[in-house]
Amino acid sequence: MPFIVDRRSFLKSSLGAVALSAAGRRIASAADANSAARWALLSDIHIAADPADTYRGFRPSANLTRVLGQVSETQFDGLLVNGDLARLLGKPDDYARVAGYLEPLAQKMPLAITLGNHDSRKNTRAAIVKMAGATQPVERKLVTTVDAGPVQLILLDSLLATNVTPGQLGTPQRNWLASYIGTLGSKPAVIFVHHNLDPKDDNALVDAAALLDIAKSARAVKAILYGHTHAWKYAKSDELHLVNIPAVGYNFKDSEPVGWTEAVFRPDGCTLKLHAIGGEMAPDGQVLQLRWS
Repeated sequence: MPFIVDRRSFLKSSLGAVALSAAGRRIASAADANSAARWALLSDIHIAADPADTYRGFRPSANLTRVLGQVSETQFDGLLVNGDLARLLGKPDDYARVAGYLEPLAQKMPLAITLGNHDSRKNTRAAIVKMAGATQPVERKLVTTVDAGPVQLILLDSLLATNVTPGQLGTPQRNWLASYIGTLGSKPAVIFVHHNLDPKDDNALVDAAALLDIAKSARAVKAILYGHTHAWKYAKSDELHLVNIPAVGYNFKDSEPVGWTEAVFRPDGCTLKLHAIGGEMAPDGQVLQLRWS
């Protein structure tokens, strides 16, 4: 099961593949610029048409504005939003507001997205016109792949129905994934999917076990990053890294941070740094060092 990433649990952890460092505000990479890719990872931004919309005392629009301001201060190779772009029902006006926030950065760097349970495929496609990656031939799903230099990003679609909490990939998407990762050779791949993978959670990805089986069957797949639970967690299943990136909009528990994640992808691994802007601020600056097996 995933566990909350904090200084104490990581320092006591016996997982040799992962090290936690809270020191410093800067991610240092031993690789040169030609063998590393820096991406800003956001999830669960939950933007409503009304910028004054609030939930649990948070203002998602204000949070996103702050996060994008921080992102714009650093040179990134791409921006990825991992689902739940809209507040609740995926209305066109919600996405008009989302596009207004994201388009300035999409003019400067690739913008990649996945869909969450509060999204609408139709309205997303209509509003987010500058979307990075190659759209894949998976019927009734928005699946894209992005060549991010040292790694291949695979963006899955776990939206079952708008405002229906559990998620599902479905057989056609799983079959496509199994076929696609067989073409990657030795290039590391990182999967992004909105829903969490806990089989005991009725609101998680209902075919999570099948996804994990596919991912583990291919040496190319090194990690799965997900959102949905509005939490910051790490776990490992066999050699596969599982990372729950936090929400931008709001948390579900006071013990969880609100913020975004800075990722540096390399041929041999990935560095993930948490940037907390609200909620529980103690984890701000925590760093996960993931090493590919």
